Amino acid sequence: MTAPVRRRVRLAVAALCLLWLVLGLANVARGLGAVGPDYWRWAFAHQSYSDLLTLYSPRYLGGAHPVPYLQDRIEYPPVLGLVLWLPSFLPGGPATYLLASAIFLAGCLGLALWALARLPDAKPWWLAATPALGYYAFLNWDLLPIALIACSLLALRRGRVAGSGALAALGTAAKLFPAALVPAAFGALAAAGPRPFGRWAITAAALLLAINLPLALFAFDGWSWFFSFNAARGAENSVWHALGGPSGRWLDLASLGPVALVGLGALLGAWRCARRGGDGARAVRLGTALVLVTWIALNKVWSPQYALYGFLAGALVAAPGWLFAALTVVSIADYHLEFEVRARDWAPWFVETLVKPGELLRTGLWLALAAWSGAALWRELERPAPGQ
Repeated sequence: MTAPVRRRVRLAVAALCLLWLVLGLANVARGLGAVGPDYWRWAFAHQSYSDLLTLYSPRYLGGAHPVPYLQDRIEYPPVLGLVLWLPSFLPGGPATYLLASAIFLAGCLGLALWALARLPDAKPWWLAATPALGYYAFLNWDLLPIALIACSLLALRRGRVAGSGALAALGTAAKLFPAALVPAAFGALAAAGPRPFGRWAITAAALLLAINLPLALFAFDGWSWFFSFNAARGAENSVWHALGGPSGRWLDLASLGPVALVGLGALLGAWRCARRGGDGARAVRLGTALVLVTWIALNKVWSPQYALYGFLAGALVAAPGWLFAALTVVSIADYHLEFEVRARDWAPWFVETLVKPGELLRTGLWLALAAWSGAALWRELERPAPGQ
């Protein structure tokens, strides 16, 4: 592909990305007139749902600004609690809040794409060109941890070990999914020696402690709500809902057990790759994608915007176009199914005929991407070491 052709392709992808963001914001903005206690009912019925407006309604609609965790229980980790709270001080009510949040999230997406474009062999168009952006970019704040994952991987690639650990910690303090970085990063850095491993681990741990410890000490009930809220949740929208079980601790084991096993495989794979002189940073990217996709696919709770983490993973492993197309279609259908069933008050025929089969199909396709990611990591291990 010649340079002019590459330039045109990049411009086309950028135009698509901007189009999806504009359409997505326009769709969410339809609900501004319905903001209030029953916003979610209107949003489900009109296929225009966003957590940004749902969480705004009970907290900030009347001009209040309750301090996260100290005065307000929030079901997210501290960094996201801060991001949720700060735009509430802007004048202009829910419209300004939505616009400011959307600009911030669009900036996060731009940062993620910038980082992906600088990672060798990555395919940023997996994240930039999917129409799923129009559905999910402004549904929640997931583009923030996605940007932190991508930037952490880029920092590691460039040898900025402490910076990579700090970015991974910030991502984990926003949502837990960036912890998918940890197994492969530990493996590759342990092979590189105690000094880089210690710098990454100590930086990440110190920053996580600095963010969480003050809240845990002075506002334990508010800070711990994230953990108790998620521990009490059952099988929601996930493959486990489609299968009708298990529940309780067995559900936690069924959903997290495979993730732990895959994480161990990512750790060992990255360790072996770096140990034999291979591209340890690339092995970390592949291992991160493997853990991330397995996690979202088998988690006991599925939120439709988790698809964005999957598209990030597809970009990291340079997965093929056919898988991109299939996952885009199923991600769009998933949005409509999961919100339409709520608008229909979980009508049994709709659940059994459409929702549960959709959950199974969606899980199967994301696991196909996980398998592709695992195969890519295996191929990296099979490459001849430098000098052989």
